[in-house]
Formats: sequence, C-alpha cells, structure tokens
Amino acid sequence: MWKIKIEYDDKSRISLTGKGKDISLELAWKYYDLYVAGRKCKAAYQQYPKKDHPGITLQDKIRELEEAKS
Repeated sequence: MWKIKIEYDDKSRISLTGKGKDISLELAWKYYDLYVAGRKCKAAYQQYPKKDHPGITLQDKIRELEEAKS
C-alpha cells in the first residue's frame, strides 16, 4: 500500500491511496500533473509499512522510478 499526501499553501489537503505494493511511473506522473504541477504545494510519497520505507517527496519518487525503468 502507498499514499501521496499533498498540502497546498492555503492549507487545503488531498490524499491519494493505492492498494498495490508500489506506485507505477505512469500513475505517479498522472497525479503529479493533476494535483502538483504549477501549484504551490508540498507532495509527499509514503510506502507502507512506514517502518520499512522512509517518506520522500513525490518528485524524488518519480526520479527513482525513472532510474529503475532505464
């Protein structure tokens, strides 16, 4: 399971949750384009269980997935 938490500068929030082991690169880009790109916000990615996976920014997760793909 994984979760993306986005907090905008006006303090509004959105959470996106997936049941798979990890997010796909295509889905990560889709959510980035829909909810993050061009907006002032903080986007964090967390894979579960939390004790086994540190939280990272969504941008870092996309970079990690792109590196793994090539």
